[in-house]
Amino acid sequence: MTRFAKTLTLALAVTLLALSTGRADDKAGGDDTPKAAAARKLLKKKITVNFKETPLKDVVEELKEDHVLGISIRIDTKGGVSQNQAITYKGADVTLEQALDEMFKKNGLGYVVISGKNNAYDGSVLIKQGKERGYPINK
Repeated sequence: MTRFAKTLTLALAVTLLALSTGRADDKAGGDDTPKAAAARKLLKKKITVNFKETPLKDVVEELKEDHVLGISIRIDTKGGVSQNQAITYKGADVTLEQALDEMFKKNGLGYVVISGKNNAYDGSVLIKQGKERGYPINK
């Protein structure tokens, strides 16, 4: 292979990688409404929490009222999530999304940021059964 062909092949590979990465990013968050984008930004806020056998509804209230003001968090009770499910978790200087991930993975819970212009819950975080971490899992 000539030097020109090697350079061309490398340039093509880098371009394809950049294009595929850009598409993945667009799919992940590019379609967010402004409210959903704001919620994702709030999920990056650092918090310190200590919950021991605390009901999920109390965890949610503390997160909303004491740690991340302005975030809307809902519990999918119709989907089978119990508001009284006990949560034990201790995290220091972690992002809210990291705390939710660590709290929920051992409890069979996930969360998604709702993004829809005509959705009354646009921009809210929905705690639900499953493994989602911010984005819905495509079935």
